[in-house]
Amino acid sequence: MMPILFTIGTFHLYSLSAFLIAAWCVFSFIFWRKLRAWGIEEERIFDLTFYSTIFVMIVSRLTFVVTHKDLFADNLLKVPALWVVPGLSFYGALIGTLLALIYLAKLYKLRLGTVVDAVAHALPASTVVGKFGSLLDGSEIGKSSGLPWAVSFVGHVDRRHPTQIYEVIVLILVMVALWTIQGRAEKNKWPYGIVGVWFFLLFALSMFPIEFLKESHVYWASVNANQVILIAMFAEAVGMLYVRAGGKEVIRPLFRKGLLMLRAKAERLYAKISRRNSS
Repeated sequence: MMPILFTIGTFHLYSLSAFLIAAWCVFSFIFWRKLRAWGIEEERIFDLTFYSTIFVMIVSRLTFVVTHKDLFADNLLKVPALWVVPGLSFYGALIGTLLALIYLAKLYKLRLGTVVDAVAHALPASTVVGKFGSLLDGSEIGKSSGLPWAVSFVGHVDRRHPTQIYEVIVLILVMVALWTIQGRAEKNKWPYGIVGVWFFLLFALSMFPIEFLKESHVYWASVNANQVILIAMFAEAVGMLYVRAGGKEVIRPLFRKGLLMLRAKAERLYAKISRRNSS
């Protein structure tokens, strides 16, 4: 680990801070580029980025406070003091991003689907950058793995899972899948928002098992707080996919066709059994 990138006198450049700023730059650039390509005015894109950033910082910090109450129990003045007790919640930031952008899109009368699609394209690459900062800082701790190769990633003798590396690999695969889905969306003229819904569906599915390998401060039953958020995200994505992708027109005929196939197979099986019994 390398929590401090370099020091000049009394100034310390922390790896997590540097990579979080870089992640924000990557997200903002891709977000701006996608929305501009879809005809959104640059002034509106700036408003979306600026106000959502402020809101995200607040929600991310408050989520971290709620899930780490013991760090702030003695003095609530530590809550705004990031330099005293550093810590932000990634999933709090994700929720804050979605809530802020949904509200702002409605406020500025923008097509919500384009905003969701832009977030889907910007989030994976920016998260990859942020995860490298988390790996260097050691802010996310994996459970003990007992595998000797894990030491080469994180440098711990206790051989913990390098969960950030797992997440980076998964996010790269999700990006590749997203490019494929975007190509199909453009070819088949899917409604705006479908690509974004597919991203959150794949994101929730792929990140959920990795959470089992992380240390967590908050558990409900056998799942941690992040997994509860991922379950809710998956459920919401499935519901949105059903609505936005014409689920009633697609799923019902498939379900009916499946029942007819099962019925035909059952009838053939029954006929075979009947012939054997009669013989």
